[in-house]
Amino acid sequence: MYSLVDIENADARELDGEAPTLLDIGSELATERMRPSVWHYEKGEENAYHRQDEQEELYVVLEGTVDVTVERDDRRDVVELTSGEVLVVPPESWRQLRAAEESRVLVVAAPNVEDDGILEE
Repeated sequence: MYSLVDIENADARELDGEAPTLLDIGSELATERMRPSVWHYEKGEENAYHRQDEQEELYVVLEGTVDVTVERDDRRDVVELTSGEVLVVPPESWRQLRAAEESRVLVVAAPNVEDDGILEE
């Protein structure tokens, strides 16, 4: 029928001791075709530089400002995203988010593929 979750009550967990803190709304929503989560960054925190094997990722800044580095085919851009802005990155593009201030970002990956991230060696 439908699923509902309050972000403020979502379980928070650390990602192998690295930033950001993950609010795992996807598990609570029991999604099948997409993989939503909310990432909470403190100022200056960044996630691992990575790309995906299959998943597109959609980023919606709920609060704050993040700088997103996106690289593909020898082109590297840094996009500043502020509250209310949305960015989609294809799977083959390398990316990294860094918080310019305390921030929350809704991340929706599709299709729902577990352990799809590829880290830079």
